[in-house]
Amino acid sequence: MITGLDHYIILVNDLEAAMESFRGLGFNVELGGVHSAFGSRNALVPFVDGTYVELLNFQDANLAAQTFWADSVKKLQVREGFDGFAVQSNDIASDVERIRHRGLKMDEPQPGSRNRPDGERVAWRTARSPEPFAPILPFLIQDETSHSLRIESAREGLGSHVRPKELVIAVNNAEVARQAYRELFDIEPKPVQNAARDVQGYRVTAPWGSIVLARPERRGNALSEQLSQRGEGLYAITFGADDINQVRNLVRLSNVSVEDETYGFMIAPSAVHGARLRFLQGESKEQSLM
Repeated sequence: MITGLDHYIILVNDLEAAMESFRGLGFNVELGGVHSAFGSRNALVPFVDGTYVELLNFQDANLAAQTFWADSVKKLQVREGFDGFAVQSNDIASDVERIRHRGLKMDEPQPGSRNRPDGERVAWRTARSPEPFAPILPFLIQDETSHSLRIESAREGLGSHVRPKELVIAVNNAEVARQAYRELFDIEPKPVQNAARDVQGYRVTAPWGSIVLARPERRGNALSEQLSQRGEGLYAITFGADDINQVRNLVRLSNVSVEDETYGFMIAPSAVHGARLRFLQGESKEQSLM
């Protein structure tokens, strides 16, 4: 069973610099470790719900380009920013079979691991849908070792005050994306559009959060720029905060630029390595399509 969101990847050129950027905003950041088989290493930014941002850097881009990271290597060559994201499974083999039965192609679950700085080995299994849906769909992950060994929920810092509530995925064809997500989650996506009517798509609402499949209706906005420069994929995360004023004040201590909105604010993407991170009051019903 798919039980919730798991983590969200930001590709960065300099891992240490990215860690300092997020620490400067008030987040706790911990060095994750090395994926020696894939030429990558990471750092983790945890949130109160146990999900996290994975800051990912390629130590060996040539090796990474020969693995499932091949498209990610190309994205990072364009610029830093979001890559993929993962959802949690408590029975990945059964989930893969159920998804296949609904009509979506899924690869067999594959083992993965990394060595933490303290020498502990963290292990998991993942399963992905192959092209053409790999850029827009999450991959499934099931822990083989304890989840708390991979990541602990944020107990202090900015991450202890926020939790992701909605993801926005940039797509070229909303109808194709709608069908793929219907088959992945067995949930019927509902039509949505933004206030400016220049972005349309579908919202997938699950017990653990929502995912918007967004297609620009005109050129020149940030969503269309992502599609033209880095292709389809994760575009933005909206976080819910119990006290948005407290969170805003914590972020402003870092002297980064923020864009204030009626119910919250967004951090300038340049301050978070190309990612779009938006924060809203927790109970706000505001739509976060754009």
